[in-house]
Amino acid sequence: MTQATAVIWVKRDARLADNSCLAEADRLQLNALPFFCFEPSVLTANDSSDMHVQAQWQAINGLRQSLRQIGSDIVIAYGEVVEKLTKLYERIPFTYLFAHEEIGNDITFRRDRAVAKWCHDRGITYREFPQSSVKRGGVNRDKLQQLWRSRIADIQPMQIPRIFQPEELRAMAAKTAFPKLPQFTTKHLWQPVSETDAKATLTDFLTVRSRWYRGGISSPNTAFTAGSRLSVHLAWGTITARQIWHAVRSRLADLDPNDPLSSRWKQSLNAFLSRLHWRDHFTQRLESEPELEFRSLHPSYRDVPYGNDERLHKAWRDGCTGYPLVDAVMRCLAATGFVNFRMRAMVVSFACHVLHLDWRLIHPHLARVFRDYDPGIHLNQLQMQAGVVGWNAIRVYNPAKQLADWDADCKFVK
Repeated sequence: MTQATAVIWVKRDARLADNSCLAEADRLQLNALPFFCFEPSVLTANDSSDMHVQAQWQAINGLRQSLRQIGSDIVIAYGEVVEKLTKLYERIPFTYLFAHEEIGNDITFRRDRAVAKWCHDRGITYREFPQSSVKRGGVNRDKLQQLWRSRIADIQPMQIPRIFQPEELRAMAAKTAFPKLPQFTTKHLWQPVSETDAKATLTDFLTVRSRWYRGGISSPNTAFTAGSRLSVHLAWGTITARQIWHAVRSRLADLDPNDPLSSRWKQSLNAFLSRLHWRDHFTQRLESEPELEFRSLHPSYRDVPYGNDERLHKAWRDGCTGYPLVDAVMRCLAATGFVNFRMRAMVVSFACHVLHLDWRLIHPHLARVFRDYDPGIHLNQLQMQAGVVGWNAIRVYNPAKQLADWDADCKFVK
């Protein structure tokens, strides 16, 4: 090989389109070698589950199929990243390592720092690219809107670039296989996760389901069909906020002003764009204040004397509290990995304010049963619904009122 090689470290970004790492390798005319590693430290963390492992397996398998269709492939490894990069470097002395920024938990943060040091010690050029409006190291909140415009709203998504991968690299990557993973049942109700599925979900939302988004996402009965269902793809990186933003803006521009339904479409799509924007706002908070994974954001709430009765904790986890809507939500999460935001907020509020369980105690289980688990969203919302952030009114959801408002016929709880 005469060209220098860039290893493209795939994490939560299993896609070809709108991929800054691949685009940079193309711009510099480098050989590109995608690399993904199943990491034991991540897989066995208390916020990880088979539901997540299967999502990543599915996403990476989809990426491999897409790469093979254009004559390329991806190295798949099992082990800690620094160890596997060392072995890869011994075989292919690459000079660049490109990755997208990941706003994750403390485990992935420390891993990223270790990789940066490993590259520095070997003289490898390591570059991380943003894939959202979140700024590394924190940012003045007054600049959040500017970042959104400069990274999302004013920049069109990138098309799939050329991928230079000589036969030597392709053959080596093709020989790598998925490790032995848990045997996932084919009878699960988990949402499919791949770049192809992400595109199909977005198209279906824009052309069919978004009409009912505004007003339809509050009920657990209608949220499955009225919601965007894009959160799982944003969480695992099979689509970007930029791709979604511009697709929605294009759909809004195409609405026929003479169509009596256009007003409803417009209201729903604008409501969705507002929530999409807020997503990065919450993720930025975790990037700026990573300690919120371990302690309440507001100092006054760091020593709340929770009861933490394990019997109540288990009843809540298993959906056996005796409160029909709370129990139905917990069973639904265990089976599908999804419920709407209002129901998620309710079960956190119930656990913290009624059962007196610490938000840190309930965090791992909820993370494991959220198919769309994203630390930046999850940890912020967990603390908000637990009432420990200090700047908004404490919210206590009444399960009986929520049942009357959103499942009066008891279809969901049945």
